[in-house]
Amino acid sequence: MNFQQGYRPPQPPPAPKPPRKKWPILLLVLLVIIAGVAGVYGYKYIQDVKAEQARVKALADAVAPYNDTYLPGIYVDGLSLGGMTAQEGIDAVLAQIKERQTGWSLGLTYRSHLFYTLHYSDFGVATDVGSVYALLEPLYMKGKVGTLEERKAAMDEVAQNPVHAFTTESEMTHERLDSILSQIQAELTTEPQDASLAYFDPDKADPFVIQPEQYGTTVDMASFREVILQRAAEGKGGNLEFTTTPVAPKVTTQDIRNQVSLRSKATTPISSASTEDRNSNIRNAFSFLNGKTVAPGERLSFNKVTKERTLKNGYKYAIEYVLGMEEMGIGGGVCQASTTMYLAALLSDLQIVDRISHSDPVSYTTFGQDATVVYGRHDLVFKNTLNGTIYITAKVVEKKKNSYECQVCIYGPKLEDGVSYTLRTDTVETLPAPLTETFQKDTDHTYVTYKDEEPYQVRKARDGFINETYLQKWQNGQLIEEKFVSRDTCKARGAVYAVGTLNRE
Repeated sequence: MNFQQGYRPPQPPPAPKPPRKKWPILLLVLLVIIAGVAGVYGYKYIQDVKAEQARVKALADAVAPYNDTYLPGIYVDGLSLGGMTAQEGIDAVLAQIKERQTGWSLGLTYRSHLFYTLHYSDFGVATDVGSVYALLEPLYMKGKVGTLEERKAAMDEVAQNPVHAFTTESEMTHERLDSILSQIQAELTTEPQDASLAYFDPDKADPFVIQPEQYGTTVDMASFREVILQRAAEGKGGNLEFTTTPVAPKVTTQDIRNQVSLRSKATTPISSASTEDRNSNIRNAFSFLNGKTVAPGERLSFNKVTKERTLKNGYKYAIEYVLGMEEMGIGGGVCQASTTMYLAALLSDLQIVDRISHSDPVSYTTFGQDATVVYGRHDLVFKNTLNGTIYITAKVVEKKKNSYECQVCIYGPKLEDGVSYTLRTDTVETLPAPLTETFQKDTDHTYVTYKDEEPYQVRKARDGFINETYLQKWQNGQLIEEKFVSRDTCKARGAVYAVGTLNRE
């Protein structure tokens, strides 16, 4: 079929347009709104992500320096480990332990003398290395376990509350220390030495040689032990100087002096008419008494000490007085020795057990203050009633040229302060001389030889008397006591004449 140009065949009528719907517009509006909201929230999300990333980075940056090191604020035995690596911390702690255990020392000295230098080894102190590792590992891991937040929280906790930990050492043992201190104590402790009487030399001016006292020393080792343990625990070394305490002796030189004090000194003059043999008898008797000691409660017998008056015992013939008349006898003069001894015993306030006076006055002392002795018959005995030993010196002393005296000293417990003794003798009765005369044959022809000679008066008639003697006790010049000693009778004597016995051729 041919169609002319421009010819348009008839078209079917257009289909009617469907009515326009309104929802796309609403959808578009909705999408715009959603997009706007999404944009707002997207921006916020991005900001939050960025903030979180910044926070995480800040946390990471805070903990990063300590990923391989200890946190600041961690201390072991006082040593700061902050910033150290694990190995550095171990090395530092072990080095400090070694220095403490090997570097600490304490010298024990006394007056610059070094007895011993203590080290920790003397206490058995040691640290187990395994225990050091076990202590350090959890300390090192602080701030390294958990999330960043947990690690940072751990860091902050340590910063606010530093951690102080200590290594564990073996317990100190004291056996070695006690042994050392025991040896030092033995050297520093000395026993006091009491003064003592070394010997008694009666021939010296000071007859007593006294060994002086010596102070001892002691040391309060228990107190020093505590100081040593404290210093060891604190690691304080240096030197510790021991000090000692003096220990006084129980007996001093003065105590001895108080027991050997001069209690009495008795003297009697020796007549210039006394022969050398008589003086020799006195010296001989004194030689037995000189240096004699009498213990408390003991008695001294003059006759027993001075021995029987015989030539064998060193005595000589000398004049004796018998019934007021002179006679020659072995030991003449010994009664002056016994009398001087008696006076010393009285003045020392000793107990007189046995004593008898002469029957007639003697020239060397007051009648009643004498003591006659005859071996086997009359003795002088006294008892030491003191609380200490008495010591006797007895000698003949030359007072000046050819002038002698008997001297007896008694030493013993010291008299009370200000106390002294004297003797008082009073005549209490006179006895008239008898009127009768006695005639004696002079068989030895000492005075008269022949019967037709005038009788020779050997002894004049004289009155007798009774004397009483008292021991007086004085203190600081005041008489405080008077004690009766004896009542002695000097018999009245009639005249005695010697008559001859021969007839003249």
